Amino acid sequence: RVIEKRFCTINAIRMALKQLYQELQILPQMDDLKLSGPRVLIVIKPDGKVPPDELNKFFEFQLEKNNLLVLTGQDSLMADAVEHRLRELYAIEQITSRLKSGDTLYEEANDRFEDAEGRFIKALSAAYNTLWFPGTNEETHAESLLKVTIDNGLKTGEGEQSAERQIEELFASPYANYKLAADLKEDFLQYFAMAETDLWPSSDTRRTPWKDVVSRAKSNPAWPWMPGSSGMDTLKNEAIKQGRWRQGEDGYIEKGPFPQEKTDVNISSETDQHSGESILHLTPRNAGQSPAIYYAATAEVSEQDPQVEDMENFRTKAGTLWFLVKDTEGKHETGKAVRWVAKLAIRHDITAVADKRKVTLQCTPEAEMFYSLDGSNPKNGTAYTAPFEVGTEAAILLIWAQSAEAAENAKFIIPKSGDKTVQIDDTQPAHLHQKNIQLDSIDSVFGVINHFKDQTATWFKGVRIEIGQGESTVGIRFGERRVSAAMIEKTINSLRDLLDEADAPVTVSIKDGIDFKNGFQAKEFAKLAGIALKPGDISQENHQNAA
Repeated sequence: RVIEKRFCTINAIRMALKQLYQELQILPQMDDLKLSGPRVLIVIKPDGKVPPDELNKFFEFQLEKNNLLVLTGQDSLMADAVEHRLRELYAIEQITSRLKSGDTLYEEANDRFEDAEGRFIKALSAAYNTLWFPGTNEETHAESLLKVTIDNGLKTGEGEQSAERQIEELFASPYANYKLAADLKEDFLQYFAMAETDLWPSSDTRRTPWKDVVSRAKSNPAWPWMPGSSGMDTLKNEAIKQGRWRQGEDGYIEKGPFPQEKTDVNISSETDQHSGESILHLTPRNAGQSPAIYYAATAEVSEQDPQVEDMENFRTKAGTLWFLVKDTEGKHETGKAVRWVAKLAIRHDITAVADKRKVTLQCTPEAEMFYSLDGSNPKNGTAYTAPFEVGTEAAILLIWAQSAEAAENAKFIIPKSGDKTVQIDDTQPAHLHQKNIQLDSIDSVFGVINHFKDQTATWFKGVRIEIGQGESTVGIRFGERRVSAAMIEKTINSLRDLLDEADAPVTVSIKDGIDFKNGFQAKEFAKLAGIALKPGDISQENHQNAA
């Protein structure tokens, strides 16, 4: 244990980067050593045999042969010298620890201690200069331990002069057969191909459990070491991102090539508040250079139906449409029709007429609407055909709107006659209908982010983020995808990092409303964004009636 302490004290072996090995054991009991976990570096005493006899016996009976790295030496006499220097150092250290500054022998003891430590380090560096690692014998092709020697001795410094860094560089070089895949991120394709050859059960097998792939990586000495404890996951994730592999929910990984993707379409939309139309932005996928998109009100859309003329600016007042994408070049098979459902926005307006009040309802896009004023389910309420009268007392207005497959409900509090305040229930979920909200300053953007980034019940829709200014502006649009304040913050930080402009100006626009956990948070947002809420801007669902 004393020598283990000294190894660590003088940084002979450190684990800062953990790219080559993630666990260190010095002079372990071989019978207790397990290789099923992270890659381990063990330090063992040389016994004059090549490789050490105890190591050979241990390696022969291990399943996870590729999870072992060994630091030792070639000369047992030099290892004995290390122990001699260590005993000398330990004795002087004990004497020094009993002395105090000012004692007659204090300075002399310290000098002797430094001198003894230097001799110990030199002996250690010279004695432990050989590394054994799993590989394949070039002549016999048998699994065996291969040797690489550390030139000029083991380093014992910090940073670039540390032993860990020295060993990593050695194993990323031809001297150790490039055992460490230090170039993984620069040459993913090479390692994808190697994994498909070395880690799959056979060339005919396309699907295999990922845990089995990881197990074979630990067991196959021919397989190079991926850097770090998550190197295999890095390889897998990149292969999935590039479409080379696919991972199923059952934990299996499948290698390509895969059948060509069928045609598809991405749809994002916004609403023209003046015309009441939805403006769709259609982006064909897997449809070649000359795609055609057909649309209909039902899933039975075909090439006999109308064709979209302007994919970037398709306008409709329909509540539901189906789109079918055709590759006119015939390279991709036609996929299934894609459904689009409008997001209905319900508003109400109260006007005074003589001594009465009238309520006008509006839905964008247009939809059938039903309402109730007595707390009953609006689905079974009165059909809205024209503005209707309400009394002078406060009331709760519940509305149900439907257009084809699009449906929405809303709850509005009608104030008592003469009360001009915006009625918001602080405890009920709230939806802000207001369109084109602009957060156009750093203060407003990060004021909203900092307040809402920990609130998982707040969702923004129709978000567009712009970084920079003038012709150098970079934008990203989330379309119909709901995003949280935390997601907005990560996107801003990532774009700024990518552009290398940490303080670049930021603008965030929100075009399709915001869902809040409750009305109180809706009012907090209005304060942070600097907007004035008006009657009709906020709707609040009545969960009991919605159910």
